[in-house]
Amino acid sequence: MHKSLLWFCFYLLVLTVYAIFSYALTDPNLVLSSWPPYWSFQQWMWQTFFQNPQLLTQSYTVLMILTLVCWWQVVQTLPPRLNRKAVLLRCLLLCVPLFFSYNALSHDVFNYLFNAKMVLVYHADPHVHVALDYPDDLWTRFMHNTHTPAPYGYGWTVFSLLPYALGMNKFLLSWLIFRALNILAIPLLFVLLIKLGQVLKKDVSAKDLALVFLSPLFLIEIVSNSHNDLWMLIPAVASLWLVFQAKKRGVGKRLILSAVLLAVSISTKLATVTLFPIWFFGAWRASSTAGSIKWLPQSPRRWLDLGWALVQENLGFIASTLLFLPLLISRSQFFHPWYLLWSLIWLPLISVRWWRVFLLALVVSSLFRYVPWLLAGGFENQVLEQQQAVTWIGGLLGLGLGMIWQNFLSRKHT
Repeated sequence: MHKSLLWFCFYLLVLTVYAIFSYALTDPNLVLSSWPPYWSFQQWMWQTFFQNPQLLTQSYTVLMILTLVCWWQVVQTLPPRLNRKAVLLRCLLLCVPLFFSYNALSHDVFNYLFNAKMVLVYHADPHVHVALDYPDDLWTRFMHNTHTPAPYGYGWTVFSLLPYALGMNKFLLSWLIFRALNILAIPLLFVLLIKLGQVLKKDVSAKDLALVFLSPLFLIEIVSNSHNDLWMLIPAVASLWLVFQAKKRGVGKRLILSAVLLAVSISTKLATVTLFPIWFFGAWRASSTAGSIKWLPQSPRRWLDLGWALVQENLGFIASTLLFLPLLISRSQFFHPWYLLWSLIWLPLISVRWWRVFLLALVVSSLFRYVPWLLAGGFENQVLEQQQAVTWIGGLLGLGLGMIWQNFLSRKHT
């Protein structure tokens, strides 16, 4: 058996253990099932871990170290000729145990579903009303942020109606359907990144895809914690893929569809509005190639062509850094771990070495950002400041060490 496959099997085992461990953080007011074997297991998890923050934190830390080691070893030992489909298959297999895990590190999915319930059951606007307006609803017992309206755009509210409607007002079924939709989003994003690489004439390697799609941060935040970020990123990547195509035929329709997709992305979460400059240069080039804007004087045309050339050559790096900007504002709390995915998913298209190293270092530090919160059992005292220190000090330290190691390897091979 190939070494990479052995590491993959161990990685799958570790994620299975994490899936079991995740039930230590099931909200005490949430009863997922009254089946006696499950209920005995759930009570044991609460008594063993939930009521023992030190053991809970130590267990999480060990599991994260193991997932990071497995991820890195799987990527580094990949067969040189491994095709990209094999990476996607590995990713989907790793999703299987996480599909059955609990969203231990975030309650956001409960808010997604309740916002849909507010629309379909209470006929209320979740951007105006809050969950506490319905105190008799049993879901409010285990939700967080019940005092605030929906922080997402109306596009996301519309999308969230789908899993709730398919779940037929059943919490557990809706919760599982949402997870299934998030897993469905993974191959969509995977294929779109490859297609975007093709129109940019950049090779999207299996190894770079594995660095993103097999990373524990990606898998845990998207599948286990059920965050909605891929549904913001998918239409954004699709929009750029359409607008950067070199075909002269159908430019008008392609630009309209591309603009609609970018608008859908922005209406999900506002962050992708930062990609508009990239879209603008792509739209300029498409219109210019089709001869639609001959009226523009030659001087600004030259500057716009130069801008387009720079964007086309460095799209991955530019998109990643633009989507990193919202992470630097206080509203992101500098920043939640899943927000890093906004920048990380572009890594297969990035050739800037120090930025790649920095993103991977932040993958590591972001997973350990949860440690102060787990140990304290909440956000009391200085927990938020401690989390930010873990994220940024860890990321910058990782950048420094990573660049030293990269330079060492470069000298060794010269």
